[in-house]
Amino acid sequence: MAQQAWSFKAIDQDDLRYWGNDGYHDDSSAFYRYDSFVANHKNVKEGDIVIITNREKVLGISIIENLSNQGINKKRNKCFHLNCNAKKILPRKTIKPEWRCDNGHEFDEPRVIFEPAIEFIANYGSQYKELIDMSMTQLITETPRYNGQMSIQEINLAWAINLLDSKSSMALELEADEASDDENATLIDNDQRITIEKQIKQRRGQKTFRDQLLKSKPVCAVTGCELIDIIDAAHIDAYRNDSHNHISNGLLLRSDIHTLFDLNLIAIHPEKKTIHFSSDALKNGYSTFEGKPINVNHSLLKHPLSKRWDIYKKIHNEE
Repeated sequence: MAQQAWSFKAIDQDDLRYWGNDGYHDDSSAFYRYDSFVANHKNVKEGDIVIITNREKVLGISIIENLSNQGINKKRNKCFHLNCNAKKILPRKTIKPEWRCDNGHEFDEPRVIFEPAIEFIANYGSQYKELIDMSMTQLITETPRYNGQMSIQEINLAWAINLLDSKSSMALELEADEASDDENATLIDNDQRITIEKQIKQRRGQKTFRDQLLKSKPVCAVTGCELIDIIDAAHIDAYRNDSHNHISNGLLLRSDIHTLFDLNLIAIHPEKKTIHFSSDALKNGYSTFEGKPINVNHSLLKHPLSKRWDIYKKIHNEE
């Protein structure tokens, strides 16, 4: 699935404006909570870049590492009058009755209803970087269909990749002396990052990355499928810059397996190098490949495998 970039607007409960609900309880540097009533909720996915803001300023940037969901009954505050379809209700600090809807009705307390919804939590804390010098004006300029009332909006992917890359480079310089993984250090040393156009090209087409994987072994690493027209070059650790296009961070996967991998419905044991599927995937035709060794000729970095394995175990409560 193609990578996208989003802005997430985090609103503290004391900064609510319309009070149609009680807000969301977020830690803006670690995770963002939203539900199926929010526009674009279906489009956000793991591996996407996110820029976190509040109403006034840009806070930080990261990549979604894990996206979980669960069914909930969402509390919604409505106008007290049953036939009123007002979308906004507001509390007033000095006027009684305290509440007023945008159709002009006044009342002491809102009418509370509960509606079924899906709650999502996007986790991105381990890669979060503060954006101290970024203005809201800059972000709005890079938001093609900006709407000030929307909580989740798509932003310019090329701009977001460039911004994330520059922040990651600064972090790498600060952490270089602490690096203990020689293979990972080599990966970083070989990072060219020549132009943003090249990054996008390699993300979308990934020609060099894919060609290297095909040269190593031109089959799906899970199914053994040899039809290269339906085989994708997949990153084990989500693509952020050219350093992640080293084949030690890559696999060839049949397109359906790639989707399962992106959704963390499949993972590779970092020690045994065996393939494991979620229970839902096993029930839907993938049990043939459960527990088989990964079918590759090249070496895989342990850190990305361990990272994905930990996410998989957390989602599916597996050991």
